[in-house]
Amino acid sequence: MISCQKGYGCAFGGGTIVNAIASWKGSAFATELKTYAEVCLDLPFSSKIIQGHVFGSPDTDTTLIEYCVEAVFEHFDYTGTASVLTKSSIPTASGLKSSSAAANAVILATLDAIGETMDPITIVQLGVAAARKAGVTITGAYDDACASFFGGVVLTDNQSLSLLKREEFDYDVIVLNPNTKSFSSQTNISRSILMKDLIDIAFETALSGDYKKAMKLNGLVYCSALGFNPDPAITCMEIGQYFNITAGLSGTGPSFTALLPCRHTLTEPDQFILDNVKKTIQNSWSSQFPNSRIIETKTCNRDALSESRLFSEFIRSKNQSLKEFDLKQL
Repeated sequence: MISCQKGYGCAFGGGTIVNAIASWKGSAFATELKTYAEVCLDLPFSSKIIQGHVFGSPDTDTTLIEYCVEAVFEHFDYTGTASVLTKSSIPTASGLKSSSAAANAVILATLDAIGETMDPITIVQLGVAAARKAGVTITGAYDDACASFFGGVVLTDNQSLSLLKREEFDYDVIVLNPNTKSFSSQTNISRSILMKDLIDIAFETALSGDYKKAMKLNGLVYCSALGFNPDPAITCMEIGQYFNITAGLSGTGPSFTALLPCRHTLTEPDQFILDNVKKTIQNSWSSQFPNSRIIETKTCNRDALSESRLFSEFIRSKNQSLKEFDLKQL
């Protein structure tokens, strides 16, 4: 058996508060959905310098993850070949920050493999540059990348690559992931830009700390601009009025995310009510989208660097490869 030097990393998926396509300013939050990466150095008998693979999805384009490894190699003048594998609980092309999570995870795994470190902002910026180069984003998705890396909720200026604000963010989250895909790079930019004045209001609302109102406005505006039916969000908010549940389109769709109160913070009677509300929302979504996937998760306030260190230690202690790793283990 041929062995190689390996490195491991992981990063978080997320949801949208304000989509940056219209105004270059955006806001996003992290969730507990994750992408994991394994980089194996000096792959022998390789026809390519860097070979990318997505676990369980052999036909998925691996350009982004290959560019991420390449970017780290170039930064440190490292020469050699490598294989990179990603494994994820985040649906792809769904507005749930899968590209940002993959980029962050792969860069962290590459650093782990070559034994180098890099400051967090540089890691995020390398991933954003790789995403632009790969053509998977319009604005660079700096808001998504920061949420994926730093956790919590973030507000950014994607044009200047500035992190304007980061706060803790505590909610239970349910996700409606219809059985369709929507690639950010194919978004109708001109229709989105028409809504810039409204999105500016949403961003200023988020900057003031009213994330729910910003999320609601953003979702309605982008549903209108991009041709999505806002009914899943409106129905969710109608059913969840008692808890002021807010829902909206995530990214450029097609997924919707809903913010619910953390169950453990409620009284026992309210926990019972919340459970019924959640079931009603899920039944409504299932009837609207029979082939959809509904995911229950939480917001996450941890950072990807710390999480990657834990993952690397865990998988090495088990003497596993990423292929063998069960996403529910950690």
